[in-house]
Amino acid sequence: MVEAAVNARRALWPALLVAGIALSVWQWHEAADSPAHHDGHTHLHDDRGKPARIYAWEPGMAAQVTLAGPAGTVQLVRGPQGWTATPPGAAAGFDAADFIALFSQTRSDRTLTQQDGETYGLAPPQLRIDVRDAAGATLAALDVGALAPDGLGRYVRLPDEAQIRIIPDYQTRAPLAALEASAATPPLVKPALHKDK
Repeated sequence: MVEAAVNARRALWPALLVAGIALSVWQWHEAADSPAHHDGHTHLHDDRGKPARIYAWEPGMAAQVTLAGPAGTVQLVRGPQGWTATPPGAAAGFDAADFIALFSQTRSDRTLTQQDGETYGLAPPQLRIDVRDAAGATLAALDVGALAPDGLGRYVRLPDEAQIRIIPDYQTRAPLAALEASAATPPLVKPALHKDK
């Protein structure tokens, strides 16, 4: 009787080891085959485990940036002396070169399907970013919405995608601030007052 109990214990350990190996192989296989799905959103990562890069262009390719929102539009153009804004003086303090260097590396680690009745701050977008090369070809177009509940991400949408992405908020802070500052800056010339006769 004691010998049967010892044999049963000896048989249990190899069975537990085989079960553990099988679970590990299954997890590895699932992670390699598809992005992870969690409660209505998907995690996207590259081969090194980093969040997937949205765009495939380099900062030196960008020649024009348009920031548009409900309060107005600012256009920045790269020239021999650096970036200039239209209207003149708009987006003061905005470093277009730094923004382009960061924006070209934009990564999204989560996507989600839009739920009925939810706008995610994208209808209309708080900011629309459009980046073009010297020939006028679009390098990037992105609608920027509300801050995600975690406070670290921001809802965005690419024009050719139905799903919504979440990108780190720090990637859109500077252009949002530049557009808000441009809208808050009063014009240098006051409109003339006209009296009706």
